[in-house]
Amino acid sequence: MDIFCREVIPFVPLAMHEIRFWLRIMKDHTLFICLGLPCEQTELREDAQKFFNVFEDLEQRVCAVHSGEDLSCFVEQIAVAVKNIFIFKRHVLHLLIECKICGGSLNPLFIDHLSREALYFLKLLQKFRDCAMRYPVDAMISENVFWLRIMAEHLKFIRGLVDPAERQLLGQLNGLSEEFDQLGLQARDLDSMLWHYRPNDDLIRVEKEVMLATARLRDFLAALECLIKECAALTTIPPLLVDHERRETEHFLRILEQIREALLKGDEPSPGCSDYD
Repeated sequence: MDIFCREVIPFVPLAMHEIRFWLRIMKDHTLFICLGLPCEQTELREDAQKFFNVFEDLEQRVCAVHSGEDLSCFVEQIAVAVKNIFIFKRHVLHLLIECKICGGSLNPLFIDHLSREALYFLKLLQKFRDCAMRYPVDAMISENVFWLRIMAEHLKFIRGLVDPAERQLLGQLNGLSEEFDQLGLQARDLDSMLWHYRPNDDLIRVEKEVMLATARLRDFLAALECLIKECAALTTIPPLLVDHERRETEHFLRILEQIREALLKGDEPSPGCSDYD
């Protein structure tokens, strides 16, 4: 099911490493928005900078969390910030689709993409209070639906920043993009067929295919990152964008490994509300 569906709950437990990961991702998002807005959009740029400062402060405060009580308070503070940035992203999106922002380098799908990630993080934070998961398979497949779309869009965003002369690089991007589009459709099919049911052999097979494809994508992004740093490819891709996407790809691989372990156990364990470490 799509992340906007009320019933969708992330499969992974809320752990400190998850919080650290997503705080940095949210901080990156504010920078992308600030840099992509037209110069005359001073108010929106200032708002983006304020959000950057908020998430930078939260990121620095992670180390001060030493107990479950501290974590509970911290999670509530983060949830407020994430909800606010989600609203801000949707506001920017609506301005774009109404043609009230002209110029700049932001496109509506990119901002929608960022807002979906914020909503995912918010739902993950909400697991601290309510982690009921009657049908873990729903959450497993929903993770795939969410992340496969994210991966496919990453490739499309990068493709739009590659010079047409880079034919081999564009060919690789097109091939990977098509692969993740197809895997996303497979995940959606399984999502509806197995909703409120249990895992089957087809799901196990698809999970293996997804893991292999995601590992290839991680390696591709790592190689692309090197090319950009060495000025060995004709692109306008910001180095931070590729680094950001590579980190999210590695994160997806970790989630896939958790799902794989749960499927191997065969008892559909329900991840806990939190995993303080």
